[in-house]
Amino acid sequence: MNKTPLHILHIANSYGGTEVYSNLIRALDRLGVRQTVFVPLNAKNRNRLGKQLIKFSVPGSIIIYSSALKWYHRYLYKNKIDTTKKEIEKHVDLKSISLIHAGLFCSDGAAAFELSKKHTIPYIVAVRNTDVNTYYKKMWWKRPYFHSILEKATNIIFISPQYEQTFLNVLKGKDIANLDSKTIIIPNGIDLFYLENRIDCAKNIHDPVRVVYAGAFNRGKNIIEVIFALDNLIQKGQRIHFSAIGKGLSFRKEDKDYIKKIYELAANRDWIGIFESKPKEELKLIFEKSDIFVMPSIPETFGLVYVEALTQGLPVIYATGQGFDGYYNDGNIGYGVNPSDSNDIAAKIEFIIDDYAQFSLNITQLNLKEDFSWEKISIRYLQLYKEIVSI
Repeated sequence: MNKTPLHILHIANSYGGTEVYSNLIRALDRLGVRQTVFVPLNAKNRNRLGKQLIKFSVPGSIIIYSSALKWYHRYLYKNKIDTTKKEIEKHVDLKSISLIHAGLFCSDGAAAFELSKKHTIPYIVAVRNTDVNTYYKKMWWKRPYFHSILEKATNIIFISPQYEQTFLNVLKGKDIANLDSKTIIIPNGIDLFYLENRIDCAKNIHDPVRVVYAGAFNRGKNIIEVIFALDNLIQKGQRIHFSAIGKGLSFRKEDKDYIKKIYELAANRDWIGIFESKPKEELKLIFEKSDIFVMPSIPETFGLVYVEALTQGLPVIYATGQGFDGYYNDGNIGYGVNPSDSNDIAAKIEFIIDDYAQFSLNITQLNLKEDFSWEKISIRYLQLYKEIVSI
């Protein structure tokens, strides 16, 4: 199929939450790609209507919000997909579409699969945490259908090597044609602000050591385990200050009981500071003045904040086997840890403290702009789109 000019249909039910998708779409717009972004809002995210609007430079590009999904579609998967498909057929001129890019494999990808069957349009799907740990894990009776989505997709996009390996292991033994040959790793980009304001010289560690966390306040982030790990180091004589940032973070679930426990622990430790979420300008300054970033998060599809921390020269602690694991060799710019083991977290932080100069030097040698700028990432997507539509 070879249609000109290139016209991409994005199906993106997560649009308007994080800025990941809007950043990609803006970058593709700068490359001259015509895009239709279809956003199937459900009962829980109707508040996203009209958020992250884009003033497109390419004629014909548009964002379409659909409110056709009702609360009960949460429990009626097939009806949800059928409704989304019909809404797209109603509002989008599918004859002009070159390729469908589905933001989530099990939901957006299902709509793309059904549209492709009927209208012979190629599609690609991205695999995210929601796909692996919600749809595929819990809806076991739908797995043959999910396998069909993957089999008919031209390409399957993973945002990290670890997530690719984890999901391929889950699919091992399943009869899915050409699975290995169609997977591609394309990471998410980070805000250009961090790349343009990067710390490019080695840092000296402070005394007390300044450890920082930035993210949602929920159990999956293992903030309490980090506090216990720092307790261990302090008992060994290490001087530490810990800043936990992110309470009230937009579009993130919070656990009130968990937050209460964090505050209770902080009340008895004068070396802990708890802070509301910060705008990027303030967070950048905090990172710049800190020494080590710690977020042993599970599950974690990627974790843009790790890269944001690296731009400010911080070695990072992340969860072994999760999204960020595998981008760099363990022990080069930080360490993977067992997120539920405070002793392991403490040991890896201590390793970084003891060899801080080397970690800091290693970070200065990273080409973060090449790997994580939306400009470079959008070029990769455009090359992929062109390869597919020329088949």
